[in-house]
Amino acid sequence: MYSETRALVTTCSYRAFFLFTTDEVYRIVYEEVDESDVSLYTFPSSQSAGRDYEEYRFPRAGTPNAKSKLKLVQFRLSENLRITDVCIKELQCPLTFAFPWLEYIVRVGWTPDSRYVWAQLLDRPQQRLELVLLPVDNFCEIYSSSSSSPNCGTAATGGNGAGSQGAASYGSSPGQQPQHQHHHHHGQQQQQHHSHPPRKSSSGWRSPLDKSTTRPLQVIYTETSSSWVNVHDVLQFVELSEQEVTFLWASEESGFRHLYLVTSSLSPNGCSSSSSNNSTNHHSTNSHPTVHPKQQREGTHGTEVSSGGAGATDHSLPSMACIGSTLVARIVQKVTLTGGDWEVLGRNVWYDRARQLVYFMGLRETPLEKHLYVVSLAQPNQLRLLTMPGYSFTVEFNDDCTLFLQTYCNISTLPSWELVRIAHDSNTANGNGCSHGPTPPPTPIDALRLSSVGYLTEGGPSENTQYNPSIHSPQISSGDVLYAMVFKPHNFMLGVKYPTVLNVYGGPEVQTVSNTFKGMRQLRMHMLASQGYCVICVDSRGSRHRGVEFESYIRCRMGTVELSDQVEVLRILADQLGYIDMDRVAIHGWSYGGYLSLMGLVQYPEIFKVSIAGAPVTSWEYYDTGYTERYMDLPDSNRSGYAAGSVLNYIQKFPDE
Repeated sequence: MYSETRALVTTCSYRAFFLFTTDEVYRIVYEEVDESDVSLYTFPSSQSAGRDYEEYRFPRAGTPNAKSKLKLVQFRLSENLRITDVCIKELQCPLTFAFPWLEYIVRVGWTPDSRYVWAQLLDRPQQRLELVLLPVDNFCEIYSSSSSSPNCGTAATGGNGAGSQGAASYGSSPGQQPQHQHHHHHGQQQQQHHSHPPRKSSSGWRSPLDKSTTRPLQVIYTETSSSWVNVHDVLQFVELSEQEVTFLWASEESGFRHLYLVTSSLSPNGCSSSSSNNSTNHHSTNSHPTVHPKQQREGTHGTEVSSGGAGATDHSLPSMACIGSTLVARIVQKVTLTGGDWEVLGRNVWYDRARQLVYFMGLRETPLEKHLYVVSLAQPNQLRLLTMPGYSFTVEFNDDCTLFLQTYCNISTLPSWELVRIAHDSNTANGNGCSHGPTPPPTPIDALRLSSVGYLTEGGPSENTQYNPSIHSPQISSGDVLYAMVFKPHNFMLGVKYPTVLNVYGGPEVQTVSNTFKGMRQLRMHMLASQGYCVICVDSRGSRHRGVEFESYIRCRMGTVELSDQVEVLRILADQLGYIDMDRVAIHGWSYGGYLSLMGLVQYPEIFKVSIAGAPVTSWEYYDTGYTERYMDLPDSNRSGYAAGSVLNYIQKFPDE
């Protein structure tokens, strides 16, 4: 199965995702990871266990990644709870065959009806993501010379549990790419069973997309980006039938992450123009003019998402449309549920199925505060704020969305934990109450009522409010408003200028300035302030929660643009506050912040007199593939960016003292 069997045994790992059970049959879908091609590094041992070195596999930028595949283990439990009838299944059509560009399997789960495994697939540049449904009956028993196990052959939906991924089977489908192309892209051999020609029988031997397959694998959504696709956890299945699937999804195609209600066709028959993809300014999604599957088909409500032109994404499998188009998402309808120049958070979306309400966390009020909102599928873009401005919240719901626990605080108030109950007007809970006058009945979100059950912990103002940091919002020369946070020295006196530490992170996926209480995680900043230093934090362009354009400012040029924003804000604050001593400024940070702390000495030696760099990246060529290539592209495609962003190229510029 693999060219290096011994390497597979020593480097293969597994990661299980979910457990599924029905009719006393249990299934676990898991990821098998083969690190055979990942570079091996040796280091002096830090332990005295008889070895003088340790070995690690590490995929640095531009080098081979581990290879992953999804597999399924199926078993039963006997009366005395012993595991029996175990069999291992693989996809009859490997994902790397159907999607030669596939590099990362980034999310996996089960649909509510348990007939499908869903997966989010990402390419190596991380600019293309596809959401795929994998029917359970596409997982087939691994080939052996004996007959298929009856348990494995019948347990899968549709009764076609056995199968092979032999080379001859793949070649039998018209328009399939040659098998050697798959090998060239991923370096992974498929099983070779040339003695078994492709055939259709009860044993389950089929070509990968043969129409006799009860349900072929389906792409239900595709998204591309000119910068990178931010993977998220927003996926809720609303309806699933033999013909269509409707689901809640989040996309940054508008420039900010927002919620959409998407309906995708599952019918593999025929080809139509709906298979084409359309593009937007930043993201390209296979979107079409759409309305909600129930209310919106009657034209009563909804905001439609219009297509942006002819297909912009080359799926490299053009013939697939001729055998059913299942590898090209066919979006039937798409409704924009939220919109605007603000962001829906990429996790924690709750769906009240009975009332068709969607609860989610977002930043509509300000990027500094996380709030809970609700929107009805019947009335898209009509949102209701459920939490109090002036505080930032985190929320957890129960299963039926009747209770939630909210934690809230602000920069000067300690966290409180409160349990809140949700109630609905019984006449309008389903959004179809009768009107007895000229005033229409309230919408479901208007009928929603919140009541406090009680507090687990009730916070209040901190004991020493003078030590709380302050938030500032200076506008820099580019026109962007940035957010900064200032910790005054504890011995503060008017008219005195204080030595200052710029505490920096500056990289993607992180926000350091927010309207939340700064406690344990900011102890270092409090300690510095207690020692008489002024401490400043700035979220420069490239940080999160400000939209695609703001975050992708650092694309392919990390380490070369962030500090200009940091220094400009530092100078603005020095002029406005009057107590920052610009002749005594240090820069300090960890990880990406440690990296920029070193770059600070190189790029702004007239500003930064001291650098304290914790765990810095010194050269992006030595950092890992997944993180580095997302923001910097592959080294061969961005040589100048890697060189300009390497601390090692500026050693001669560091001070001798």
